[in-house]
Amino acid sequence: MKTDSSVIPNASKKEVTMTQRRNLALTMIGLVTLPSCSAVLPVYGTRIREYFAITGEQFGTLMGMRNLGRIPAMITVGPLVARLGVRQLAELSTIGVGIAFLILGVGGSLFSFYVSMPATGLFLGWFGTAIPIFLIALFPKNKRRIFSVMLVAASAPGILIPLLANQLLKWSVNHGDPGFATILQMPFVISGGTMLLVGLLLVVMQKGSFQNDFEKPHRIRLSTLLRRRTVLIALLISLHAASDNTLYYFLPMFMEKHFEHLPLASAWVVSGHGLAYVITRTVLSLWPEGLGHRKILSLVGPLGGTIVILTLWFGSAPLVPILYMLASLLFAAEYPVLVSEISSKSTGEFGSILGGGHLVSDVLTFALLKGTGRIADRTNDYRVALTVAACGFIAFGLIATLAGLGIRPRPKSSSNR
Repeated sequence: MKTDSSVIPNASKKEVTMTQRRNLALTMIGLVTLPSCSAVLPVYGTRIREYFAITGEQFGTLMGMRNLGRIPAMITVGPLVARLGVRQLAELSTIGVGIAFLILGVGGSLFSFYVSMPATGLFLGWFGTAIPIFLIALFPKNKRRIFSVMLVAASAPGILIPLLANQLLKWSVNHGDPGFATILQMPFVISGGTMLLVGLLLVVMQKGSFQNDFEKPHRIRLSTLLRRRTVLIALLISLHAASDNTLYYFLPMFMEKHFEHLPLASAWVVSGHGLAYVITRTVLSLWPEGLGHRKILSLVGPLGGTIVILTLWFGSAPLVPILYMLASLLFAAEYPVLVSEISSKSTGEFGSILGGGHLVSDVLTFALLKGTGRIADRTNDYRVALTVAACGFIAFGLIATLAGLGIRPRPKSSSNR
């Protein structure tokens, strides 16, 4: 029996290409787990203030400097993707995040924090936009699904890292400042070194032969970026991120300040947040594209925000981590669904839209973090400022509803007349 010699090589080439795509995707998904070392910071918040002798406002400013560093990244990410291509920017940002983490980890001083935080923000801004675009480029027919898988990978370490950090914090009590310096610096040394090494390996690796049009450089159309729908999506990204970050960093300190006895350590707040995000985004990764987007964008923010507000004012110490996790299960769905609503013809446009939302969110997050710390310093109470942050989720749902986001276009029916 004769066989067509062209069939087997073509089939083999397709298998090799798919294997290359999967391996590269797995590498990128592995990379997004490493910045989770930052989950130690909210757990160590009170101890960091004591160690560096800073106020609550100064702590908020220090954490917010990462968001300030992201501002130039968000301004330039679209043009850089359009000019360099998404893979090159992913490699550059991976190396940059690694170096920024090493500055903090090796230095360990307040000065190294002030240098590292904005540098981390800059490179994480590019990293956090380039990696998902790259993954979407590898699997363009499953945009929300692959994006949700990436978000699950990014959130998963946030479940265990806070609990481990809490145990290390207890250990450091008997070892004074040197012990605390060790547990503060080591996560950033390990993660930074790994990211630097992987980034360099990606640069020297041979590029795959499967680069598609969506991965390559494209020009950006200003008309696409200024559409009403695009501007609304950018605004909603900012509301979600600013509210989420503010609660994430200050809720552990709220618990330590507001309750004399904590049956569950404040680290459980951070861990529960990570677990909630993993659960919700795992479900979304299996969820059919487009199904229920309208209800998700309209309802989960107001429900989650209301739960947080009631928790702040009426929740008991054991209930705070539990109710915050319940709220997180809801609003964790907002971001991936919202990103799947972005329509664009190129990576440059997609990156600019995503970057525009992150740009506004970084300014708003910095203001909320600094303002929350200032209010806490003056009133000795975190509840008012954190209530403002929780209202961001409620505003998200209202704006999404009024804007009609998540509504699927009806297929055009053809009829003979």
